[in-house]
Amino acid sequence: MNSKKVLVSLLAVSFAFVMVACGDSKPKEETPAAQETSSSADPDIAKGEELYLQNCSSCHGEKGAGDGAAAAALNPKPRNYKSPASEWKNGNTIAGITKTLKQGIKGSPMVAYGHLGDENINILAKYVEYLSKN
Repeated sequence: MNSKKVLVSLLAVSFAFVMVACGDSKPKEETPAAQETSSSADPDIAKGEELYLQNCSSCHGEKGAGDGAAAAALNPKPRNYKSPASEWKNGNTIAGITKTLKQGIKGSPMVAYGHLGDENINILAKYVEYLSKN
């Protein structure tokens, strides 16, 4: 990889981190129906949604379509969770998503999120799987 491509990749990743760090820290108001849908069915989904919005949505978008605010600056583009399983580097299973979250994806802007800890990674993986199917 030439130095220009490395610089562009580093800038894209830096931009993504800035977008996450500078996001709106004020919690979004939800309608009672939205709260009931996301949290009453499964507490892990509600917690996963919270983790996702804090850590992933700036690149992957609020619904996992790969259309977050930072997506335009990233190459390759962030995963659209509705894409076929064959297009996912580690698969779209909880095990594959967990691997991606723990290790990141080499050669892409997808960094590792091991700092979240195993419990939060497992909850986040469950939520990403949920987004891929809903």
